[in-house]
Amino acid sequence: MGSDDLFHKRKQRVAASLKRKKARKAPYDRVLIVCEGAKTEPNYLREIRDTYRLSTANIDICGKECGSDPLSVVNYAIKKFREDPDYDRVYCVLDRDKHSTFDAALDKLRQTKLGKEVLFVAITSVPCFEFWLLLHFGYTTRQFCAPGNASNCELVISALNKSGRIPGYKKGASNIFYLTKAMLPDAIKHARQLQQHNQTTGETHPATNMHELIEYLINLNTGQG
Repeated sequence: MGSDDLFHKRKQRVAASLKRKKARKAPYDRVLIVCEGAKTEPNYLREIRDTYRLSTANIDICGKECGSDPLSVVNYAIKKFREDPDYDRVYCVLDRDKHSTFDAALDKLRQTKLGKEVLFVAITSVPCFEFWLLLHFGYTTRQFCAPGNASNCELVISALNKSGRIPGYKKGASNIFYLTKAMLPDAIKHARQLQQHNQTTGETHPATNMHELIEYLINLNTGQG
């Protein structure tokens, strides 16, 4: 078989694959979610996608390919959108921790217009995603500040490992949404309460708006997104 025939068959397979993917697209927003974490956040969000039977053609979740700092995540999201501008919303899931590029990432996101009707949104947690998980077990305004170059997130993980929470939790864990789903209404309530507290006091640590993304995803398949 000649090289031209091989190329033609490969092209046909790619076209057929794209056609099948397009056919599976559901009648709601197409969303790109780009995560700083290589496993933890993508695992959690994919569990939500599976639990609420959201189409994988509509909800595209990226992790390890995006880089490990906030600015890399924002740059990757912009690059991916420009390669495939069929998304209605683009979310960047970012941790504050002690990243030196956190503020630059937020500035670039705010200054970048992906399209007239496209929402480009930062989902941030201070100090890290695990603080959102901690809110499942109670309301807190505790600041997690480690000395020197130590990770603030490690303090949150230590708190999360206490009895009655998620003993044995570590970065990269899976099944975390399934383990915490029953407490999700409490986490959402606590996150809203903290937002109100921060608006009143001007505090920025701790903070999270993770609940906004999760509520949006949960409501997508019910026509409320």
